[in-house]
Amino acid sequence: MNKQVDQPSSPRAQENEFEELLDFIVGQITQRFENGVLKTMNKGTLNKFEDAAPQSGNYARILLRLSNAVRRKIQRQFNNERIEAMVADILRKTDHRQQQQLYAAVEKAIGINSTQLLAREGMKSTVNALILETTQWVKKLRDETLEHFTNNTLHAMTNGDSLETIMKQFKGVAETRKGHAKYLAHNQIQNFNSITSKVRVQKLGVVEAIWETAGDDIVRPSHAARDGERFDLSKGLYSSIDGKFLIPGVDHNCRCTARYILPDET
Repeated sequence: MNKQVDQPSSPRAQENEFEELLDFIVGQITQRFENGVLKTMNKGTLNKFEDAAPQSGNYARILLRLSNAVRRKIQRQFNNERIEAMVADILRKTDHRQQQQLYAAVEKAIGINSTQLLAREGMKSTVNALILETTQWVKKLRDETLEHFTNNTLHAMTNGDSLETIMKQFKGVAETRKGHAKYLAHNQIQNFNSITSKVRVQKLGVVEAIWETAGDDIVRPSHAARDGERFDLSKGLYSSIDGKFLIPGVDHNCRCTARYILPDET
């Protein structure tokens, strides 16, 4: 029987670090929008944006002008290069941890020295591609957060909502964006860990794996149907329930992992 090694678990420390980073970005956008747009437009009025002349429609121009000023500040504070550098720092830590755990398990299973494995792995292009992909998601979070704030505020003002209502809605949208940031952090670290782990073992000659779920009552039916099934790593595992070929850990909020089957010739 072929020996098997488990896919390293997604690192909670890096998930937390990434979550804190994204929460900070959303928090800064929230603070800047509240101070630079809502409170600026509301100077001199208690319940309505009277100084923005809503009866003439000028409030929309003022809102967009102030929002664009906030956008420029946010894009300077969190420019694309800085975002990529922060993402790279976290993902390289994730990769190093997984690399050490996976190679230690392979070394224990079949005796190949982990130093030899490190010397020939050739993972740079895969890691760099995943860093750029995750960077795009963070940039999207940055830009869409401000866009959500602007559009929701404009809609509320057009409806003639009171300042109290607008601020309440704004707080609600901000909490939603924080929740999205938390989801993104977990999903991207899990995705990165699963894909790099798969590519890493494929470079060792591994072609098959066994799907393993978290084994609790919140596992989605399409993943539960895959539990314990052997599959081709290059194709993924198909289920008629969702109609997809998947590898563990890449579907949204997936907690499944793989058990890699080491071929005799490894």
